[in-house]
Amino acid sequence: MIFSLGQRWVSDTETELGLGTITEIDLRMVTLAFPATGEKRRYAKQGSPITRVLFHPGDLIQHQEGWSLQVNDVVEENHLISYIGTRTDTEKNTAVIRETFLNSKLTFRHPKNRLFSGQIDNITHFALRFRALTHQSKQLRFLSQGLRGVRASLIPHQLHIAHEIGQRHAPRVLLADEVGLGKTIEAGMILYQQLLSGRAERVLIVVPESLQHQWLVEMLRRFNLHFSLFDKNRYSESACDGMNPFETEQWVICSLDLIKEKETLLKDLVNADWDLLIVDEAHHLSWSEKNASPEYQAIEQLADRVPGILFLTATPEQLGEESHFARLRLLDKNRFYDYNTFVDEQKNYRLIAEVVTLILERKPLATEKIKQLTDFLTQTVDQTDLGPLLRLIHELGENFQKNKKTDRLKEEDQTQAQKFIDFMIDCHGTSRVLFRNTRNSIKGFKKRKLHAIKLPFPSQYQTCIQALNTATSIQDKLYLERAYQKQADKEDWFHFDPRVTWLINFLLEYRDKKVLVICAHPRTALELEYILRTAQGIRSAVFHEGLSLIERDRAAAYFSLIEKGAQVLLCSEIGSEGRNFQFSHDLVLFDLPLHPDLLEQRIGRLDRIGQKNDIDIFVPYLENSAQSILLRWYHEGLNALEKSCCVGHKLYTSFEQRLKKYLSAPDESEGFDQLIEECQKQAKAITLELEQGRDRLLELHSSGGESGEKYAQAILKQNNDVDLIELAMNLFDIIGIHQEDQSEHMMLLIPSDHMLFPDFPGLSPEGNLITFDRETALVREDAQFLSWEHPIIRNGIDLILSSEIGSCSVAFLKNKTLPVGTLLIELIYVVEVQAKKSLQLARFLPPTPIRMLLDKKGNNLANQVAFEKMNAMLNKVDRHTAHQCIRAVQKEVQNILELSKSIITKEADALIESAKKEADNELSCELNRLKALKMMNPNIRDDEIASLEKSRDHTLNHISQAVFRLDAIRLILVTHE
Repeated sequence: MIFSLGQRWVSDTETELGLGTITEIDLRMVTLAFPATGEKRRYAKQGSPITRVLFHPGDLIQHQEGWSLQVNDVVEENHLISYIGTRTDTEKNTAVIRETFLNSKLTFRHPKNRLFSGQIDNITHFALRFRALTHQSKQLRFLSQGLRGVRASLIPHQLHIAHEIGQRHAPRVLLADEVGLGKTIEAGMILYQQLLSGRAERVLIVVPESLQHQWLVEMLRRFNLHFSLFDKNRYSESACDGMNPFETEQWVICSLDLIKEKETLLKDLVNADWDLLIVDEAHHLSWSEKNASPEYQAIEQLADRVPGILFLTATPEQLGEESHFARLRLLDKNRFYDYNTFVDEQKNYRLIAEVVTLILERKPLATEKIKQLTDFLTQTVDQTDLGPLLRLIHELGENFQKNKKTDRLKEEDQTQAQKFIDFMIDCHGTSRVLFRNTRNSIKGFKKRKLHAIKLPFPSQYQTCIQALNTATSIQDKLYLERAYQKQADKEDWFHFDPRVTWLINFLLEYRDKKVLVICAHPRTALELEYILRTAQGIRSAVFHEGLSLIERDRAAAYFSLIEKGAQVLLCSEIGSEGRNFQFSHDLVLFDLPLHPDLLEQRIGRLDRIGQKNDIDIFVPYLENSAQSILLRWYHEGLNALEKSCCVGHKLYTSFEQRLKKYLSAPDESEGFDQLIEECQKQAKAITLELEQGRDRLLELHSSGGESGEKYAQAILKQNNDVDLIELAMNLFDIIGIHQEDQSEHMMLLIPSDHMLFPDFPGLSPEGNLITFDRETALVREDAQFLSWEHPIIRNGIDLILSSEIGSCSVAFLKNKTLPVGTLLIELIYVVEVQAKKSLQLARFLPPTPIRMLLDKKGNNLANQVAFEKMNAMLNKVDRHTAHQCIRAVQKEVQNILELSKSIITKEADALIESAKKEADNELSCELNRLKALKMMNPNIRDDEIASLEKSRDHTLNHISQAVFRLDAIRLILVTHE
């Protein structure tokens, strides 16, 4: 190679320096100045990582003054190159750019330019790039996009609800599943889909103050979403900057109490331009026509401004039907405009629900029911749809007469009946805005069994209570160890409390059990852990609000280990919030909380869908104590320990004062049996009322039937996905991330000093514990669950595809059946559409790689030789040899690239046309369905239809304008050695 002053070269190892100019030459060294960065480098003439910059006819280059030239001819004189061509700004045919005047900021992102300028990548990088493109394209079309990366069990009704709502434009719904059915997970999955699709960017979550940290943990651990918690201090600090504090973060959690109390804060919150609002415990939003609570008024201001809303409540009618209507009113004021009209409509829909119940139970329709239903449908259903529907109803009635003796519908009639049910589900009044599953409608819950352990009342506690005298509160009576420690010199309660002795003996007897112990106070949990560990060497962990998030994760992880893990986890009340300990089925309630909702939350850590064993609940209690009174009320009055209690709040409100009277004086139990009896009667009455009011049609719509199972099965197939694991390992190796196996299903990712990307998004400096196995992830919350949707995988793929890595490569193919020097070129084109993310065009046309394997004549051999088969036969080429090969075949490469254009044009056009047909068919069908439903179901919003129409038109227009580009090129030369 001849060096000459003014020649342009590029550094192979520091491409970010731009184009260098030779400024000095001596016997062994050359000096390059890089004007773009002001840097200088000295290189040896032989073997240095630098490449001469050469362009060819057809290339677009740029002068240092900024104008561009389309190269038509290349002339070399005195070892310097001049490029002759057409200026793109003035279209002068005789423009010339000498290489000395090339723009120094010129980069070589185009694969052809990188090839001809010698920017060669390792063949493993090329393979990674193609695999990343292929898998990205496949995964973007996956049926359950946005659902599979969640750290949660695959529960069909949750998946159905999440998919149904998550795909909507600005969803406004009320999630009202009963306790333990996973409303928080449903809301998180909906939120995650909205964020992934681009439909939402700014999110506000409003919850009771006690649930803030639970939501923070749930969003982080289950969905990898890092929310910011706003309290008074955070708000005040941010307000000092002179801007709206809530505009400093994209995703925010704050308490309902905070926003109702501070008017300035609420004003800033309303003006912060949110896309999605989530409100938990929405039954606290009480309303009547004469009076609205401060909480309701605050949320109403937000609801008027935020397009998407999710309300969550396990008890939608807890504060009465008026408040239930009011929450629906917040979702759609045009639809739910009058309370009396709403009540009348609900009566009509109950008629439909009664008919559906009869059909589901395979019972016939009586003449009276048919008449009522016909009258109702005649008033509400469009006449074009009414005829077939009425015929269907009368057919069911006639079949009743034929089968009157058996009083059952024939099997073949069920098909017709199902058509009616499907139609009614679509037309149901609140089915678009209200989703409610009950434990009666969802199968899979295990039994609860109570073990009440009566223990003697220690004299020390008796003395303590007498000493406190009138200062003794109900809390002191319920949590005696805390009252005892109010006397500063009393620290040894665990030495005489029989509950501690029982717990130790229980744990020693059942060494193989994983036992969760919950008590009200963190100090009690800490002291129990101390005595278990020091007195008997029982492996234990403690979990309370004083620990950091990482410390809580470690404690939970230690408890989850099957071997050498903690036998017992001791939790304060916070242990009943947000965490899932389903691998355990033994629960010890060291004390009982005062409110039944808290009791249900405690038991709910184990009693959840996905629990594989019956749950044993152990309650050690002191006889003649407040705890013994509370235990009787819970067990005999509410049956809240062995059954999920959905009426606990109502009963507690009704009996609170009378109950507290007995808790204050446990020895004075006269009349308590009567209170228990009254409570039982009221519980039965409320439960019966709820059962009679069950809306089977709504439950059918909410559970999803087969659709939820379909999503679950599709996601289940991707557990420990071999393609994902192979790509991830390939990605980590090439980027330079170390991997250390920790167990069969877990490994530790550790950043190294020689990573391609020093700041890999999502990778902690201390390393990340990961797993590809869903079951492991459910047990080990300290391990990140890697799926195709996890930020580490998505960011890794994005980093590769947004850079030049792997876009240009040279390889040798050892094959004695072909002549030495035979040239093959492997090209990876990408067909893609450019549009805003919220259109979700990847459903129909994701960035799609099209691979070609061309010989000199332009014959495409890609279908004859698969990529992985070809890749396995190739050998690496050193950089110097690669440069020689490129110079030798430049003209042939140019010709083959020209021949490839006609092939890719034909294949891209076919792909684009297919995507247009698929998009038009799917979106038009959904649009027509919504328009038809709007005639019968006023919950179909005008803006939803308008948005879908606009989305369809934009989708088809953008797909029509899809383009293709060359993404990667690999030069393959045949050798016999």
